[in-house]
Amino acid sequence: MRSKFGMLTGTAMILVLAVGCSSSSDVASSSGGGSGGSNADSGAPVDVGAPLPDEVKSRGKLTVGVKCDYPPFGYIDESSKNAGFEIDIARQMASYAFGDPNALTLTCVTGSNRVSFLTSKRIDLIEATMNYTQERAQTIDFSTPYFQSGVKLLVPKDSPVTSFDQLAGKTVISTSGATASLWLTQCKKDVKQTLFTQTSQALTALNQKRGVAFAQDDALLLDLAAKNSKLKTVGDAKAGSPWGMGVRKGDAQMLAWVNGALAHMQQTDFLWTDFQKTVTDPSVQQQFAKYVPRPGRSLTYPSGSTLKC
Repeated sequence: MRSKFGMLTGTAMILVLAVGCSSSSDVASSSGGGSGGSNADSGAPVDVGAPLPDEVKSRGKLTVGVKCDYPPFGYIDESSKNAGFEIDIARQMASYAFGDPNALTLTCVTGSNRVSFLTSKRIDLIEATMNYTQERAQTIDFSTPYFQSGVKLLVPKDSPVTSFDQLAGKTVISTSGATASLWLTQCKKDVKQTLFTQTSQALTALNQKRGVAFAQDDALLLDLAAKNSKLKTVGDAKAGSPWGMGVRKGDAQMLAWVNGALAHMQQTDFLWTDFQKTVTDPSVQQQFAKYVPRPGRSLTYPSGSTLKC
């Protein structure tokens, strides 16, 4: 089931709260399921220009760390299945690898544990709304980019806060390991942060007025504001950078295969086509159109720090 950006039902949000918090468990496995399965039909594997690593090939499935509380990119839908833009990409990769979009284990991860899940070999790769930063690139290798976002603020509709410059001495809510938290730590040292591991926890804290704002990726905050008439997004985007998939440092074969798969999706315009199916609001599509790679148009990582103040 597709979600209109900002139009998930209350049932879906309850499932996000209940299921999305179990970050170390597999919500979907090789048995498949989820709303994204129809985008990748079963058939023969696809040659993406690089061989699939033998370890993954012999196992017969990909193991991918994904977000489970981050609509419309990765979340749990009303039928308790993984759904979202990133989930569809993962299924397409499984289809390329094995000719079967369900040859896949999806493991819920958070901003604070996704890298450790990768380095400890609990997953083959990270596909979990992860902005590129030079600091992260010292620990893992990034694929070519497949999306881009920046950090904004979610505040109550009646809040006087309109920018990051008004946060001095105030408490701001964020999630552990997120780019928003890293940027605040570096650039707003006079701001106190209250950190959570799950989006649902952070949103509850904002509604309980335990902070003046929730700092996070603009893509997520737009969705949350669209679902809640009492909230709005404010502030100029900070720390903007593309999202990439993460593979273990030095795993050149896996990186080459992932990049080949993403290049194939870009060439066939799968990324933009699927984004439009996942995010059906034309105005939101227009806002993010330049942040999705398409034939003849790629995203690139910045050469300097993305956490500039």
